[in-house]
Amino acid sequence: MRGDLHISQSSLLSDQDGLTHGFYGMPTSEAAQDISFEQQLDWIAAHMQVERGDIVGVDQVHSAKVRMVGAPWTVKQPEADAMVTDRAGLTLVLKTADCAPVLLAEPRAGVIGVAHAGWRGALAGILEQTVLHMTFLGASRKMIVGSIGPCILQPSYEVGLDFMDGFIDADLEHASFFSRTEGEKPHFDLPGFCEAQLLSAGIFACQQTAIDTFDQKNGFYSYRRAGKAGESGYGRNVSAICLRNG
Repeated sequence: MRGDLHISQSSLLSDQDGLTHGFYGMPTSEAAQDISFEQQLDWIAAHMQVERGDIVGVDQVHSAKVRMVGAPWTVKQPEADAMVTDRAGLTLVLKTADCAPVLLAEPRAGVIGVAHAGWRGALAGILEQTVLHMTFLGASRKMIVGSIGPCILQPSYEVGLDFMDGFIDADLEHASFFSRTEGEKPHFDLPGFCEAQLLSAGIFACQQTAIDTFDQKNGFYSYRRAGKAGESGYGRNVSAICLRNG
């Protein structure tokens, strides 16, 4: 692959000892725009200085399923939308293209987690389940820090009334995550909703990168942007986190 990938990092996670992480987007070179997912992982492994064979992902299905990971899969990767591990050297990765990638860490206990939070998974409780599974490995909720990576932001996330009603029917307080101008459709605050879910789950702190994938046409992939442009395909952003060995 020629060129680099656009990258964003969380200062909150960067301040934690023993971690390496990144939110990776499109290639910086136009000549490399047709990069494959496997090529992205090759570049990320080199950039993060991790073993390529120790990168672990799941078949994401917009669920609230979490997998506890002790080693790279020896068979087909399972269906799930989050992973947690306490094994140093394993790199957990997610693919997104407007949904929110969430990276979590509890360095004192040596536990990390990742969650793919689209609106379905977020509403179903994927973030609470990820935090819960981290506690199964010894993490303390009040010591967990998290970051919500590049995703579609509220100004770009127009939704239908049925969508908004579904959230409000689940909990009246969810109305605060929708903005609406008279005569126009509502707009949903996905990262704000995710942050509220994480804080409700009892974690210590959460940070948003505040990067709008829909708006960053030369930096990060966007499913919605590609659809509005009539493009037949779209790439994936990759988010990764690893507990360093030693």
